[in-house]
Amino acid sequence: MSEALRLYRAIYRAAAKMPTRDRRDYVRRRLRFEYEQCRDETRPERIEYLETVQVQAEHLASTFSSPDYHRA
Repeated sequence: MSEALRLYRAIYRAAAKMPTRDRRDYVRRRLRFEYEQCRDETRPERIEYLETVQVQAEHLASTFSSPDYHRA
């Protein structure tokens, strides 16, 4: 499996944890667009950036899915 596809799948799964369907759908649409732009990327610095995006998406998904986040 290519590195780009691995990142795509990881971010796609993280999007499932977004708090609303609209946000999840937005993240997935944006992800698909970016994936098409970067699927053949080979520059190490760009791949490192995309891996950072993956970590951020997973963090946001876990933060938003936490019951403590939604407490007043």
